[in-house]
Amino acid sequence: MNILVTGANGLLGRAVMAELRRRGHHGIAVGRAPQCRSTDAAAYVQADLCDASAVQALFAGVQPDAVIHCAAWTDVDGAELPENREQVFAVNRDSTQNVAEASRDHGCKLLYVTTDYVFDGTDPAPYPADCDRFAPLNVYGQSKLAGERAVCGTLAQHFIVRTSWLYGAGGKNFVRTMLHLSRTHDTLRVVCDQVGTPTYVPDLARLLADMVETDRYGRYNAVNSGGYLSWYDFACAIFRAAGMDVKVTPVHSDEYPAAKAKRPMNSRMSKEKLTENGFERLPEW
Repeated sequence: MNILVTGANGLLGRAVMAELRRRGHHGIAVGRAPQCRSTDAAAYVQADLCDASAVQALFAGVQPDAVIHCAAWTDVDGAELPENREQVFAVNRDSTQNVAEASRDHGCKLLYVTTDYVFDGTDPAPYPADCDRFAPLNVYGQSKLAGERAVCGTLAQHFIVRTSWLYGAGGKNFVRTMLHLSRTHDTLRVVCDQVGTPTYVPDLARLLADMVETDRYGRYNAVNSGGYLSWYDFACAIFRAAGMDVKVTPVHSDEYPAAKAKRPMNSRMSKEKLTENGFERLPEW
C-alpha cells in the first residue's frame, strides 16, 4: 500500500514508518522540517498541513491509499499559553480538517491518532471506545476533540484511535524524562493521583498498521495491556527496570505547580472493542 504518514519526524510517526517498511508498504513521510529523521521512509515531503491547497497538492502528487495522521501539537502545558492557542488549534484542528477533506476527495482511508484528554477523567470506570461524554480539561484536549469532530464531519468511514502516555526511543517522553532527571536528582516528586496506561510506540505502530490494512472502521482505544497505574507507579517501575536507586515521592496534582494544564484523574480506557473487531491487543507495557 501507498501510505502517507504525517508527523513522521515525531516519536510515533517514526515508529509507524519503521513498521510500514517492515511490512513492505510504501511509506511516504510528511513533516514540517526540511529533512526526514526517519531512515525507513520510501519518500519524504516537506509540507504545511495547515495550508489546505498545499495538502490537496500533496495528495494529488502522492496518491495515497491510506493516511496515518500522527501530526499534532503535543506540548500540553505549552498549549495553555494564550500566545500559543491559535497555533495549537491550527495544528490539531485545522490541519486535520485539511487532511480529512483531501482523504475524502482522493478516496483514501484516514486514521487519526488522538488522546484520552478528550475526557475529563471523572468517570470511575474505564472509558469505552465509543464514549461520547467529552469534556476536555485543557486546550490540548479541546483541540484534539476538534480534530476528531473534523474527521467525523468529513468522512463517513474513518479510524479514530485514542491513546495515552506514549513512550519509546527517539523522542521526548516520560521514560526519557525520568532517566534524564535521575542524573542530577536522587529524589523525584511524581504525581500519584492520575491513573492510566503507558503505551509503547512500536506496539501502537503495529496496531495502526494492522488497522489501515482493513476496512474495520470506527473509534478505538489503543493502549498497552498490563493493568492501570499512576505516573508515580510508572516512575517506580522505570527505575526498577533500569536498576537505579532513585527515591520517588508520591504527590497529588494540586501539589505540583509546574503543570499549567489540568489533566484528567482517570485515563483508564477500555480495549474491548479491539478484540470485538478482530484486532490483536497491545502486549503488557
